[in-house]
Amino acid sequence: MLDTSEHIELTSAAVERGYKSCRGASKTFFKDYIWAANNLPGEQRKGLDTILFNLMRSIDMLELESADGLSLDVWYELRDDLSDAFRDHCSSVELAALVDTARKFDVPKQFLFDPLRGADLWIRNRKFDTFEELESFCSYVGGSSLASAMPILGVVKQGYEIDAIECGKAIMLTQLLANCANDAKINRVFLAEEDVRECGLDLTHLKLRRGGQPLRFLVRLYVSRIEKMYVKASHLIQYLDFDGKRTLKSLLAMNWQMLLKMQLEPECILAEEDVLTTREQLILKSRHLMGMEKNLSICVDDAGHH
Repeated sequence: MLDTSEHIELTSAAVERGYKSCRGASKTFFKDYIWAANNLPGEQRKGLDTILFNLMRSIDMLELESADGLSLDVWYELRDDLSDAFRDHCSSVELAALVDTARKFDVPKQFLFDPLRGADLWIRNRKFDTFEELESFCSYVGGSSLASAMPILGVVKQGYEIDAIECGKAIMLTQLLANCANDAKINRVFLAEEDVRECGLDLTHLKLRRGGQPLRFLVRLYVSRIEKMYVKASHLIQYLDFDGKRTLKSLLAMNWQMLLKMQLEPECILAEEDVLTTREQLILKSRHLMGMEKNLSICVDDAGHH
């Protein structure tokens, strides 16, 4: 939790320290994904690091527990910290960098607050009864995070918000499905309880990494739902400039490939290593570095990319 007792002096040096700290956090917590932004100019990469820092703060909240279904005070403290930062009363250099990014790229503040609100939905009860509740959570956390990144990636026309939230939601659902066995092992089950019951999945078997028909049913059920979201989300590419398209297409390619692999091999989520092998990840990274981002059947704006 951030210390809200003191405010730092806002100087250019403090902001730069904040950017460096956010970069370190990105490399630590999102090391498998930040390569997708390597093609971007430095200022844009720095801006994305602050968005990832804000997302990281929200993800950290998922480890907290609420008593009797009541919201924890940390939600109010982090929200107030962010509000104060926009009034130039920053409690950390990272928040100073985040506010600097928001002002520089005209990032809507709502999208920066939404991930914290989404995390609060989880810590109230630490479960989702229906898939719709899970979707709402992913829209706030993943959807709004991607929406806040869009102005930094290079928006060339307005009206991107709905597609951005759909895209971020699809990516987050893909990640939660891929990591559901690891999460279950530490008693964090994001899967909708209604779906678990209908598929006949024993969560104890999931924790012990045991496969079976119920698990295959559930994984393919989620893949079928998420797949439709990606088709809608792919329209987001048309809102970005050349460099932004490259970054988004690489991010989509990685998660789309994960989704297809889970569809073909549902029990791959039980392995301790990532769903995509090191070789599969290396191929995606190499394509990106060479400017040969994989064209996807879901993308509506592939023509004339290179």
